[in-house]
Amino acid sequence: MGSWGYKTFEDDTTCDWLYDLYEAEDPHSFLLSSLNPGQSDGFLDDLDCSKVLGAAETVFSLLFQVRDNPPEEFKEWIQKNQDLPVNDLKSNCIHSLKRVLSEDSELNNIWSDSGEDYRNWKNNIQMMIDAFDPNPLL
Repeated sequence: MGSWGYKTFEDDTTCDWLYDLYEAEDPHSFLLSSLNPGQSDGFLDDLDCSKVLGAAETVFSLLFQVRDNPPEEFKEWIQKNQDLPVNDLKSNCIHSLKRVLSEDSELNNIWSDSGEDYRNWKNNIQMMIDAFDPNPLL
C-alpha cells in the first residue's frame, strides 16, 4: 500500500488516524469528533480531512460493507465492533464529506491538480455520500 492513493486508506495520514480509533475508549464519540473537526464551516486542513475520511469510511464499513482493501487490523476492528450504533452519524458523514470536497478543503485543493486521480478520489467520496443519503431530493 502506497502513501498516496485515491482510496481512503491509501493515505498514510488516514492510516495513522486508525491507531487512535483502535485505542478509543468510546469509539462512537471518537467517530463523532473526527467527523466534526474545527469549525463547522471553516477551512479544513489536510489532517482534518483525513480524520473525516477515516471516520466516514469506518461508519460506512459498519453500516454497509468494508471496501477498497483496507488494512487487516481495520477489518478485524470492524468485525469486533459491528454492533456499534452509528446510524445517527450518517448526517454528520454527509455534511463533513461535502466539506472535504469543497473549495475550503486543503485535501481537495491538493487533489484538484491530479487529473484522472482527482476524479477517482472525488467519486470514491461521492459514493459514500450517496450511500449515506440514498434519497437526497426527498
